[in-house]
Amino acid sequence: MTTSKLKFLLQNFCSLNLIHRSVSVKLMNKLVELFFLPQPRHPKEWRPAFFAMQLGFIAGGFGLLGRDLLIFLSVEKWVPIVGWELLFALIIGAGFILHTIGFAAIGVVIACVAGVASATCFIVLTGWATAFYLWYVNLAVLILAVPIRGWIKWLIAISFIAIYSIAYLFLADKVALIEIPTLTKQILAVSNIVGALLILGLPMGLYSKFLIAERERSERLLHNIMPKEIADRLKGDKTTIALENPEITVLMADIVNFTAFSDKVSADEVVKLLDGIFSQFDDVVEKAGVEKIKTIGDSYMIVAGIPLHREDHARVLYQLSFELRRIAGEFLDDAKRPVKIRIGLNSGPAVSGVIGKTKFAFDVWGDTINTAARLEAHGEPGKVHMSECTYKLIKDDFELNLNPREVFMKGKGNVKTYLI
Repeated sequence: MTTSKLKFLLQNFCSLNLIHRSVSVKLMNKLVELFFLPQPRHPKEWRPAFFAMQLGFIAGGFGLLGRDLLIFLSVEKWVPIVGWELLFALIIGAGFILHTIGFAAIGVVIACVAGVASATCFIVLTGWATAFYLWYVNLAVLILAVPIRGWIKWLIAISFIAIYSIAYLFLADKVALIEIPTLTKQILAVSNIVGALLILGLPMGLYSKFLIAERERSERLLHNIMPKEIADRLKGDKTTIALENPEITVLMADIVNFTAFSDKVSADEVVKLLDGIFSQFDDVVEKAGVEKIKTIGDSYMIVAGIPLHREDHARVLYQLSFELRRIAGEFLDDAKRPVKIRIGLNSGPAVSGVIGKTKFAFDVWGDTINTAARLEAHGEPGKVHMSECTYKLIKDDFELNLNPREVFMKGKGNVKTYLI
């Protein structure tokens, strides 16, 4: 054989090997997707437990194979035992397939009913000492745990327990139809004890883990929209949550010329800018230990002194205002100029609470909030516009000596303010 022919054969062999590997990987991925990921028709309420239930089915299948092998090797009259088990295994397998392709409820019910029938058959054939009676309670609990309609699952579970009771009364003392060695009985009993724990414990344990993760995620989401103390009260208190806040400071920040910017650029660029700026605002707000109340368009509202009073409420927001301006300046508008914000600061009393029934929210109301919004609106780009009340609270801490200015505000007349 010439060198060129040998080289040609090797190249073709390598190509076929690569194709075979690629097909094998794709097939494996398809099988994993089919057996361990819920299908589109799978009911939404069943999806959290899908992976756990599939593992339970598969573990049961391996247990069945091991049990049949043991009986085949150690029991002389093994044919009736293995035959009946394989018959029920086919029914359980049908339940597994139905659960896999999305018919979750009927699949699990069929599998559990077949499991109870199989356990009863084993008790008759091999005796009470093999501990197949454990499956009555385990499968009843499993039925109660899955999201089937209430009266249906209770009816099935009670039926399982009724069969268990009848089996105990009439079969517990009966001699087995087929004699099996003592060691085999003991191995079967231990395998049922361990198997019952795995088949029930695995789905229940994974489902419980999922529920804990979901609860933690829900709590994080709740804490993102309101202070932790309020969120904790909301979970346990069904009454109206309302707070009197005698001393707080409010910061209102607004992006300069944002409307003009949003008219000139795409929606993606608008959202990207707002998300970039406000996400960094969120980080520094959390670090400062103050509360972001909400965003309204391109406005960002922060409050210090809620829900717990703090003496430095004015000072902390004054310091934070410089950080907010620095962050905004790191972003560019459509003309490639640094973004500027106007900031209004005001201190005083306010009322806060949770409102709404479905999309509820924690909010703050009062003249203190309205004045902060007007201070921002009458401010200048890149500067902090504060009320006299806020100025008096912070001027000594920061050695400020600013000249007051008169600003006319609707409903309040001329108001003394300070710009820095």
